[in-house]
Amino acid sequence: MAIVAVISIITGYGLVDSRIKVDSNTLRVVSRRYGPDSYDYGSAKGEFGRLSFDLDADFTPLFNWNTKQVFVTVNRNAIVLWDKIITDKAHANLTLRNVPNKYALIDVNRKWSHQQANLSLHWDVTPYVGLLQGGRSETSSANFVLSPAPVQGRARKA
Repeated sequence: MAIVAVISIITGYGLVDSRIKVDSNTLRVVSRRYGPDSYDYGSAKGEFGRLSFDLDADFTPLFNWNTKQVFVTVNRNAIVLWDKIITDKAHANLTLRNVPNKYALIDVNRKWSHQQANLSLHWDVTPYVGLLQGGRSETSSANFVLSPAPVQGRARKA
């Protein structure tokens, strides 16, 4: 077992070519009441961040005899917005367009308008033997824009 652990350290992993792009036109803040689908914090209204991003990443260099899986996440600061588990080299080259956030973007201060959205791509390699290793891409930034409030009620006919 000790020999396998030493070999896993010596083998190492390759470099990942990754780019994440967030288009400022896709960043929206939606204001509504927190509900059961979004963790109910009471009757107060709060702002939710909605966004979509493009992702180009080639994780094939991370796959060798010791790679069990690669766990990939897209984060906004420390908040995970999207994730994927890649279990084989055949599915390790990602080209994704207009991907919406998978998880709710909620904050305790309940305000997202005009905040900076700094997205980065993170990955962790889970080996069969040895230590977990990870990495991250450069950050892509844009500002959140408050969506216009929905019209309440119906327009009166003249």
